[in-house]
Amino acid sequence: MGDSTSADRTRTTLDDPPTSLPTLERPLGQLSRLRAVAAAVGTGLLAGGVILALVSRFGTTAVSVRESLAQPTQFAMVAAVLGGLTLLITLAAWLAGRRRTVDLWTRQHDWEQFATAAIVLMIVILAGMTWREHLPSSYDTLRATLPYFTQLPTAAAATILVGIGAILVLPLTIHMGVSRTIGRGAVAVATTAGLVIAATVGALAIHAGDDNANIDHRTADSTTPPALPARVTAEAYRLELPPLNNRPEATGRQVLPAGTGFIVAGVDGLRAYDGATGEPRWHYLRRPQSGKRVFALERGTTIVTSDRSVVTTRWEGPGDQSHRITFDAVTGHILWTSDDDNDFTVDEKDRPGRLFDTPAADDLIVETTRRIEAYDARTAVRRWSTSRSDSGCKSTDTPIQVTAAAIYHLLKCGSTWRITALSARTGDVVGSRDLPADSQPDLDLLSNTLMASWGDPGAAYLLANAPDQLASAPIRSGTRPSAADPDGPAVLVRQPNSAPAGEHTAALTSIHDTASTPVPELTAWSRDSLLFLTDQIINLNFDESPGLSLWDRRNLSSPSTTSFASSCRPKQTVPRLLPISSAVLMVCQNNEAIGDATLDIIGFR
Repeated sequence: MGDSTSADRTRTTLDDPPTSLPTLERPLGQLSRLRAVAAAVGTGLLAGGVILALVSRFGTTAVSVRESLAQPTQFAMVAAVLGGLTLLITLAAWLAGRRRTVDLWTRQHDWEQFATAAIVLMIVILAGMTWREHLPSSYDTLRATLPYFTQLPTAAAATILVGIGAILVLPLTIHMGVSRTIGRGAVAVATTAGLVIAATVGALAIHAGDDNANIDHRTADSTTPPALPARVTAEAYRLELPPLNNRPEATGRQVLPAGTGFIVAGVDGLRAYDGATGEPRWHYLRRPQSGKRVFALERGTTIVTSDRSVVTTRWEGPGDQSHRITFDAVTGHILWTSDDDNDFTVDEKDRPGRLFDTPAADDLIVETTRRIEAYDARTAVRRWSTSRSDSGCKSTDTPIQVTAAAIYHLLKCGSTWRITALSARTGDVVGSRDLPADSQPDLDLLSNTLMASWGDPGAAYLLANAPDQLASAPIRSGTRPSAADPDGPAVLVRQPNSAPAGEHTAALTSIHDTASTPVPELTAWSRDSLLFLTDQIINLNFDESPGLSLWDRRNLSSPSTTSFASSCRPKQTVPRLLPISSAVLMVCQNNEAIGDATLDIIGFR
């Protein structure tokens, strides 16, 4: 009975339904082909993002930014590392998925979970870092407060590409079998599409980092600058340059003889004009970024060599940043910058106060605490270097004076004061003069003539317009000269006049003797208002009506006059005369504090 019951329990018949066994195969699911295409595009984005991150980290110049802001270097490195790891996992997923013939709920699925978790972790790290470091707001701040630099947009673009690429490859790591749903050709096309997108983003990022977008640079054709005029007769043109903005930084623009005419240096850059016509020739201007001046031309630091062929400028940036740009003054082409690798920028790129405005044709003269050095203005290559001190002598704080022929500096040699002249071409000592201990001199320049003076006004002084004259120059007393002919040897001195009381007359004399020739009707002048030309002496008058007094140097008879209308306010500003190629300028910078910041320039020919 028991055996019969047991047999019934295990007996089956042909009419019984078959038993369903559990399967280990994983279905691919819906939209598997679309997920494969997305993963292929993501693979291309990842590859392009990693390449862009490496370019950003190692192929661009790093710029120091505030610690409170996102660091582009850090983001570029993180994007390269996380993107590289994600790309390796993705490539392994493509290979593993395409090698299978069937997907099983076995160890294969465990590897998929591990790969997916790794990529999700990398996405979380990248997103968390972006949020913690405030990348979007830091990006906006850096774009508005620093000159554009390539590392910032390329690092940000690489981070975005890696993040999007990682998201797109997730369907592949979740189920690697989707890789078999499209052929190799489709994979190649989709991956190439991702690479093209990444390349386009990279190109746009590199372009976005080009600081030339903030620069308006126009150049001119090369030509030979005309000579300075020998004489002028009448007004030829006038310019009234408007204020740069309504801020005090717009005042104090420099007007310098350069190229074929003159240069106006303002906070926004350089504008060059033709001396014969007053027409613009070239300019280099820096636009504000988001309404802010990131780099501004530092006031008073623009220097032009005496042949008027080279102009060098210094720009101030955020924090302690500074930048020097040197131009061909005729064409406006950039010759070198402080980013270049040359002697001048390596030694003194951050020391503008030690760069002297020198009339020497080819040289920039630099003073350090111990040395005096000369650099070729066109190449910034050092020409020579010499010690500021001498055997038994030490340097002093008296400012160095530089002329076309020599560099004059003062030494203390025991109880003796020594004026030493260095050749502007070689740096060799080419002249000197010792003075007693009780006569510490001040060194000053009247154009190209050195004046060493000591004691009260009216006391002793000596004059030399060449270094070989220094040793033999006579010591004089009386009224010191106030102007000199750039070509020498004539100087202008004041002479007391008996009537009316307090008035002075002028006399023309020479640095070689004491004989003098009166200059009729010249009773009031200053260094900025008086000018020597080859055939004329010119004085700018603003006492009654604006005009020029012109003396013929051949006979110094009563002057002719040239009147002109001007909006310049001499009580607020000091008008001055400036000799340039083909013309003489009257320059007047009105003061913004009184609501009139125009720069008035009148050219006389």
